[in-house]
Amino acid sequence: MEKENLKSLSSKIVFSIALASLFILLGFFTVFEKINKEAFYQIEGEKAEIIAKTIEPLIGMNIYLDMKENVEQITRQLLENPNILAIKILANNEIISEMKSNAYQNNLDDSFIVTKSILQPNSYKEVGRLTLTYSNKEYKELVGEFTDILLKLLLVLTLLFILFGIYIKRLLSPLRKISRSLKNYSPNKNIKFPYASQKNEIGLISNALNEMQEKICEYSKKQENINNYLEEQVEEKTKELRKQLYTDTLTGLPNRFSLVNCLASIKDGALIVLNIDDFKEINDFYGHAAGDGILKKLSNRLKNIFKENETVQLKYLSSDEFALLFTQKPQLKNFIQTIEKLIFAIEKMIFLYQENEINIRVTIGATYEIDRALEKADIALKSARKQQKSFLLYDKKLNIEKQYKNNMEWVKKLNKALEQDKIVPYFQPIFDNTTNKISSYECLIRLINSDNTPITPDIFLTIAKKSRLYKTLTKIMIEKSCQYFEHIDSNFSINLSVEDILNKEIVTYIKQKIKQYKVADKIIFEILESEGIENYEEISIFINDMKKLGCKIAIDDFGSGYSNFEYLLKLNIDYIKIDGTLIKNLDKDINAQMIVGIIVEFAKRLNIVTIAEYVHSREVFEKAKELNIDRIQGFFIAKPQPTISSIKDNALSLIESDGQKSF
Repeated sequence: MEKENLKSLSSKIVFSIALASLFILLGFFTVFEKINKEAFYQIEGEKAEIIAKTIEPLIGMNIYLDMKENVEQITRQLLENPNILAIKILANNEIISEMKSNAYQNNLDDSFIVTKSILQPNSYKEVGRLTLTYSNKEYKELVGEFTDILLKLLLVLTLLFILFGIYIKRLLSPLRKISRSLKNYSPNKNIKFPYASQKNEIGLISNALNEMQEKICEYSKKQENINNYLEEQVEEKTKELRKQLYTDTLTGLPNRFSLVNCLASIKDGALIVLNIDDFKEINDFYGHAAGDGILKKLSNRLKNIFKENETVQLKYLSSDEFALLFTQKPQLKNFIQTIEKLIFAIEKMIFLYQENEINIRVTIGATYEIDRALEKADIALKSARKQQKSFLLYDKKLNIEKQYKNNMEWVKKLNKALEQDKIVPYFQPIFDNTTNKISSYECLIRLINSDNTPITPDIFLTIAKKSRLYKTLTKIMIEKSCQYFEHIDSNFSINLSVEDILNKEIVTYIKQKIKQYKVADKIIFEILESEGIENYEEISIFINDMKKLGCKIAIDDFGSGYSNFEYLLKLNIDYIKIDGTLIKNLDKDINAQMIVGIIVEFAKRLNIVTIAEYVHSREVFEKAKELNIDRIQGFFIAKPQPTISSIKDNALSLIESDGQKSF
């Protein structure tokens, strides 16, 4: 409370007035006292001067007439004045009169000393000096009296200021009371300010506060109503969003999020994941309306099958997958029987769509373990598909988890290799049987391991495609290969998948790098035929665009099983690379020799150069030459190397060791 008083407005005003008044009065007292002291001092000094000035002519006359007795008499008469303490008269450097009063010794320090020249009456010539010692007792008495008056005045003024401060504080006390009332104000608490009737500023403030309080209360009620309405709306929307979050709109079943929550809340149980086989084909053939109808009817059928079993919860996971969660673990035998009956019941169903009968088959993955149940059921489902079984129960022996971990490790390795610039091209020569020289080099992607050994793409390329790193690898190979052969007078080839060719970003990047490194007349693009070339129009546009720039085109892995001689007629290509599966046993396999012979003959008629891949021995090399294959590639010529200089030395030594021409 004491601190509050010190901080109140009235206390501050009173304190400020008192402090200002004190400084003013002290200043007034100090200045006025000093001025009056000097005035009184000057008055007393002037008195002494007047006395000296008055008696000087008389003393001068007596000295002039040499009447020293009269001078003595004048001196005695002057000493009768109690304020004159001493008189000293000199004439011709001789003291002719000197007298002191009885009070001289006591008042010597507090006195005025006046010295006056004594002049000769007729000539005004100085004939002596008068020294008058005058008491300042009256001066002190005057100063003391004046100081008493000032102090009394100061006291009176101080009392007046105190009374004024008290009056101000009383005037402002209503404000303090109002502030206390407002301190813990709440819209729900009605306060009546008691000074509204006063005809002054306090009254105006009280009235304004009363009006403001009424408006605040009114606004608060409106705000409360709005808040209640908004809370109801939020609660309703939250329920709706929760329903949307955990419920599938098509089937009306709880979705994957619901399943995940349920799995987290139960301690034991089992899970079935049911997948409709070839559901995409049903959508593509009959349309999505048919697919949606099947999903709705199947969900209703599953509800009916398990409607009496409260321990089974039906969930819809994705476009073609359902889940059945057993919140209590059934006996294993009963669990397997349930799965078998479920498959039988579903495959017996007939779905009608626009008078068309549609039958479906399902594949089921199940787990009898609730820990990581969804992951395990999914693993079992994938294994069942691979093994072409109608269902599989999860078993650790499936080893798919190990494969998942291995995939994740390779994704990390790929990302690290990209960060450390460990994706590089290796070069394998292609030998020309006609000239007995290296005609070009194929650029093959390698990942340099932590021990500096190269890793071939068959290990990591599939993972790169699934982890969306494939495009980055393609760009690196294009950039580094073009850069390497920029100043080397030799042709080189780069592998491109159909996916690369259909990617506009990759095609644009290829054109940029060809122009940047000026390698259009050196580069050969090998299109992987093993993937199956179906987009003839897009592939043809790419080939024509590249050939306009001066590039050459090869079909890679020709004869791998998807081969179509129509490619050779439709696509404007320069080379055919015969697949390694036909070449590796070419010296022994008569069927392979016959197929290769047909390919070579057909290619020569179209003026297309043939290249044999995977030539690993002298015998295969000789058989390839015998079948008139134009060029040879394989470990017999040279393994892929990080530079072409080491390749030339290696290839040279191999051929020379067999007595062949060097290249």
